Amino acid sequence: MVFVLDGVLIGAGDGRYLAVAGLVVLGGYAPLVLLTSALGAGLTVVWVVFGLAFMGGRLATLLRRSRGEEWLVTGAAA
Repeated sequence: MVFVLDGVLIGAGDGRYLAVAGLVVLGGYAPLVLLTSALGAGLTVVWVVFGLAFMGGRLATLLRRSRGEEWLVTGAAA
């Protein structure tokens, strides 16, 4: 779902929102993954954090955007 919504929003020219949303998700994900690795968690735990925090965050931001109409723009901006 994340990859599909990424593709749809990229095709719609909504790159600015995708960039900001990516930074917001990274801001929440980076401390978590650094904490888990600092605590000596294994690679499996890092992958779980990636799947839940990063991909879940991306899904949440993309679903939020896709439910609105701001990205539904026909043609180039004047």
